[in-house]
Amino acid sequence: MLTMEDVFPPFRLRIRCGAIEQRVLRDDDIPELVDLVRGGVQAPGTPMPFLADWHEAPFAPGQPGAFPAVSLSWWWQQRAAFAPDAWHLALTVRHDGVLVGMQDVHATDFPLTRTVETGSWLGRDHQGKGIGTLMRQMAISFAFDELDAVACESGYIVGNEASRAVSRKAGYVDNGQRTLVQQTRQGAVRAQEQRVIVTPDAVVRPGERVVVEGAEELRRFLSIER
Repeated sequence: MLTMEDVFPPFRLRIRCGAIEQRVLRDDDIPELVDLVRGGVQAPGTPMPFLADWHEAPFAPGQPGAFPAVSLSWWWQQRAAFAPDAWHLALTVRHDGVLVGMQDVHATDFPLTRTVETGSWLGRDHQGKGIGTLMRQMAISFAFDELDAVACESGYIVGNEASRAVSRKAGYVDNGQRTLVQQTRQGAVRAQEQRVIVTPDAVVRPGERVVVEGAEELRRFLSIER
C-alpha cells in the first residue's frame, strides 16, 4: 500500500539542525498549531507582522470566519494548489520535539527564476531565544543547497526590529521598500514593508550542519533539474 509520503512527496522533507527540525505541515500537527497560536504570536508594542490579523481572530472552533477555520482553509489551500510553477512549503518548526512556530518557503515560476520567498513566525513563549534566526538560516541553506536557488527574498514591516534582526543575522541586505495594505479588525491600513534579499555568497549559515532528508523526491515532484 502507498504511504502519504508516496502520494505527496513533500511530506518526506525533513530539515534538521541541532535541536530544531522542520517538516511540511500535516493534519496531525494542526491541533498543536492551533494551541500555539492561541498562546500568542505578536509581541506587545510591535507592528502587526502579517497582511491580515488572522492570529487575532476570535477563537470559535467549527464556526466560519473565525479561528481556526479560516487558517485551516488557508493551510489546506497551500497543499491543494501545489505545482511546479507555484508551490508553498509550510514547514512546522519543532524545538526538542515541541512545536514552536512555522517557516514558509514558497516560489512562483521557480524553474525560471530560481528565487524563493521566505516568511516565518514563532509563538511568543519561544521568541528571543535565537530560534527565529536558526530556523531562517536552515530554510535558506536548504533552498540554496537542495533546490539550487540563486536568491532568497523576504520582507518585514518597518518598525519590526525582531524581524529586522533575524534578516540581518541570516545575511539579508535591504532590497527597497513597498507600500502594502494590511487587513485589521479596525479595517484596512497602509504599511511600509522593507524588502530584503540574500544570495549564496552572502548567506550566514548555522553553526551546526544542516541535514536534509527527502530533497531528491521533492525536486522530482517540483520538476527541478540540477
